[in-house]
Amino acid sequence: MFGLERPFWNPLHAVAQGIAAGEPWILAWTLQSATPYRLLSRKSGLPEHRLDQIYLGATVTRSELAALAGAWKIDVEEVMLTLPPGTLAEG
Repeated sequence: MFGLERPFWNPLHAVAQGIAAGEPWILAWTLQSATPYRLLSRKSGLPEHRLDQIYLGATVTRSELAALAGAWKIDVEEVMLTLPPGTLAEG
């Protein structure tokens, strides 16, 4: 049993599938990380009403993305790969 190679698994695949199925990007990442919104709010520092706005399609800042990625314990660049066009706020 030791020495069995396990296939590489990347959360981006599951998130991309969720987004392709119509889930908002923030929901796909939240489901993938199994992080309830209340905990996500606490760990990211973003209020729950702001998470609701993002869920409904509001633009996000780079600092908000970094806070979310930190709460999910992933690299912010991975999150950016899954953002729909126009999601990242200018400036």
